[in-house]
Amino acid sequence: MEGTTPMNKGEGGTRGKLFAIGDVHGCATELRALLNQLPLTPDSTIVFIGDYIDRGPQSKEVVDTVLELSRSHRVVPLLGNHESMLLDFLVDPESERGGMFIYNGGSATLASYGNDRGEFHIPETHLAFFKDLPLIHQTDRYFFVHAGVPNIPLEALDVEKYRLQMLWIRKPFHRSSFTWSRKIVHGHTPVAEVELCRNRINIDTGCALNRYLTAIQLPEQIIYRTPRQPQPERVHLRDRNSRRIGVRFKGALPVFIYRSEATYALETLDYNEFGMYMRDAIHRDKVLFAMGEVVLGDIGSRAHEAVNFEGEIVRIHREPDGVYYAVKMTSPPTGPDD
Repeated sequence: MEGTTPMNKGEGGTRGKLFAIGDVHGCATELRALLNQLPLTPDSTIVFIGDYIDRGPQSKEVVDTVLELSRSHRVVPLLGNHESMLLDFLVDPESERGGMFIYNGGSATLASYGNDRGEFHIPETHLAFFKDLPLIHQTDRYFFVHAGVPNIPLEALDVEKYRLQMLWIRKPFHRSSFTWSRKIVHGHTPVAEVELCRNRINIDTGCALNRYLTAIQLPEQIIYRTPRQPQPERVHLRDRNSRRIGVRFKGALPVFIYRSEATYALETLDYNEFGMYMRDAIHRDKVLFAMGEVVLGDIGSRAHEAVNFEGEIVRIHREPDGVYYAVKMTSPPTGPDD
């Protein structure tokens, strides 16, 4: 099997405690409080299930905390779908994948690395952290992965072939009665309480959704958790060089607006978490929407990454190449894992 980390000597009866921690999503205060609860010893192993960043206000501080912890304990940080989207954004911020990072909570991550000029800088140590994250970790009894695995034996699992499923899979895995050779420990899909199933354990209890950050001690299945702390305000990357509330990103993201009679496909020219400037290049001679109209739809062409949005049309103008609309978000876009 590709991408496997070394066998954990502390699980299975030799020495050391084994812990797994669910999706943190920028909740550094909660992570530090949770770590203070754990009965850690110098030979403990702590597996992070991925999604350190996005949504919460302290993504940079979360990574700092994980790196600091790794200096005194064996830490196994896995790749989550949000780190994967960040890497796509860093390669090409104007790509659709880069745009979906922003709309899946990435603006909060960039803000945590930002300055007063609306610029962000990710330290080399953090870039190396994101780039080196493995997809899986396994012990003699457990298989750790961010989202889940397909219904095939773990011994035959090609990590690169099934990478997308292991970062994004949901219902097919959750409903599966397949018996794997190890119990799957995962996160990705928020649940109200830890799911202790016959073939899997879900430890994402939705800290970014104002619930809890959870850790589990294995094989004892002792659960530790800390509640989300009150948040002063939603963080974002401010544009200090203009009157805009947030930095705008350029790129052609597909936008689908739904009405009872039809679905209309447009694309953005620039966007941020608060609004979009988009073009209808199909209906060049027809204005489809009215000033002040509230529209509903999706942003993104990939079902696993797409976000739902609600917005108000605040500006319209026509050009030879299409009709242009400015949309102000009336509620924050929500991703598939909200």
